[in-house]
Amino acid sequence: MKKTTIIILSVWALTVSQFFGQNSDGEIIKNLLKDIAAFDNASSGSLSTIQAVDVIAAQKAEKKVSLTVDNIKDAMKDAKQYKYCLIIVGVYTIVKVTDFEKCSQSGSWGMCMPYGEGFIRKGSFVSQRDYINNIIGKPDSQERKMYLFN
Repeated sequence: MKKTTIIILSVWALTVSQFFGQNSDGEIIKNLLKDIAAFDNASSGSLSTIQAVDVIAAQKAEKKVSLTVDNIKDAMKDAKQYKYCLIIVGVYTIVKVTDFEKCSQSGSWGMCMPYGEGFIRKGSFVSQRDYINNIIGKPDSQERKMYLFN
């Protein structure tokens, strides 16, 4: 009985410590951007906010486009020529396009939107893996910035 109780408590303690010991915001974002060379030298601390990523991306991207419903088709066509496509919406959403071929038609954007992964800030970061129109939202007055990297 004592062995069983000890084992159960040990498993519970490990589970609780993993749940509460999850990565910091900077580590979460750094993991999303790990393959993009422009962020290689950035510390987790310097990537703790989407605003900080936006500043670095603006300085180091090979191309930057402010996405609108009018230019998104051409922007996504251009993006296919680059190795990485990162989109930032305001100060709360970051998404990396992961598959241009896997897409879903979006009525509001008027095109087949590619698949991506990223995070939306809702208190803490909430992981997203979906077609990017479901992550970046419908076209409106918010600025949606696309950064392209090789």
